[in-house]
Amino acid sequence: MTDEPEQNQDEQNEFDSIDGVLTSTLQADDELLDDIRDLIESKQRGALINILADLHPADIAEIIDHLTPDESAYLLELMDAETASQVLVEVEEATRDYLLDRIPHPRLSKIVDELESDDATDIVAELPKEVADKVLDTLPKEDSVELKKLLRYPEDSAGGIMGTEFIALPASATVQDATEAVRELAEKTEDIYAIFVTNEDDQLVGVVSLKALLLNPSFKRLEDVMDREVIFVRVDVDQEDVANVMRKYDLIAIPVTDEDNRVVGVINFDDIADVIDEEAHEDFQRMSGLSGEDQRRGISGVIRSRLPWLLLGLVGEIIAALVLMSFEATLEQVVASAFFIPIVMAMGGISGNQAAAVVVRDIATGETEYGHTLLRIGREFLSALLNGLAIGVIILLIVSIWTSDVMFGITLALSLVTVVINATVVGAGVPYVLHKFNFDPAIATGPFISTTNDALGILIYLTFCSLIYLN
Repeated sequence: MTDEPEQNQDEQNEFDSIDGVLTSTLQADDELLDDIRDLIESKQRGALINILADLHPADIAEIIDHLTPDESAYLLELMDAETASQVLVEVEEATRDYLLDRIPHPRLSKIVDELESDDATDIVAELPKEVADKVLDTLPKEDSVELKKLLRYPEDSAGGIMGTEFIALPASATVQDATEAVRELAEKTEDIYAIFVTNEDDQLVGVVSLKALLLNPSFKRLEDVMDREVIFVRVDVDQEDVANVMRKYDLIAIPVTDEDNRVVGVINFDDIADVIDEEAHEDFQRMSGLSGEDQRRGISGVIRSRLPWLLLGLVGEIIAALVLMSFEATLEQVVASAFFIPIVMAMGGISGNQAAAVVVRDIATGETEYGHTLLRIGREFLSALLNGLAIGVIILLIVSIWTSDVMFGITLALSLVTVVINATVVGAGVPYVLHKFNFDPAIATGPFISTTNDALGILIYLTFCSLIYLN
């Protein structure tokens, strides 16, 4: 009994020691970055190579993202082709763009040759056409043909993000055959999660997991151990839909087939994780009326992408001003009504954007069936009604006490209830309409919703003032 506290104390000391190592490593990042900058400035190639040899490619990529373009290019030159290829995949897209501009095409060909097919396709697709052609011409013929096929697919489709490193064997093959195929492919790629089984026409009919290979005798045929309920996607499916399928069925890999149901590629979870991050970032920018290209454009490009949304907002606010002018008599008679216009506009804008954000999320995750759409709009309407009533009661009490005018308080309360309901329905409905007509619904939560609800909110409010309060 007396040894147990000492043992626990020893374990605690061990954990404290581990925590200390982790903390000191994180604190050393800035120091390491400063040291690397100094070594680059003094051209200490040997010291830099020694430092890079101890770092993971993802850590090197993080360092490069914090360096200047010239410093990053110098550091990349010191790496062998294999390390450089892994680092290029990990760096930020803007960083990769200027690095690719600085790499001579003979070295670039060696780097691309080290990459798996999906990553190689992404890199080559970012190159100017003449440079991409030179790189493809210097690659081994088999790899060049493979990349040219992949480059034909849209970059945001299943074909555009899939890799061609997969195993497809006939149903008559044995577990031993599959095991040998795994060993052979393992020399080319680290990501092997399943073996795809085909019939005599090379069509996908089943899938065998690595677990099944381990648990079954080597002489068993794949048709006896395969899972016949195969989940797959076509090459032309959008990458967001692929992400939704993999998330729904908890898949770490999914086969990609052509129109004849022949396996042409595979998409692994690491590729989908990048897609989810990319789409979330893109949707966040579009919700604010921004372009996903803003970070990689010059000033003129940023202006071109943002000015249209600012002009749309200007038009909306001009409409709101015209509405105000048309109710000039009402404002002159009820001066206090002007003080509450910001509240009406704010409640409408917030309610509309909240509803739109929820609906855009539903659309992004594929929940767009007719019944689900009506249910979502119905739920948003009910929540808007309850929220509007709560806000209306609060504003009625505040205004009635503040202005000693109960009728004006009732008018403002009814206005807010109507404005909140209207803004919520507009915010929930517009993304569905845009999606129906093949427009990106993410744009609906930006200036369009805000400016529309400003004009409608003021119109509703001043109409209630004219009809109820003044009469």
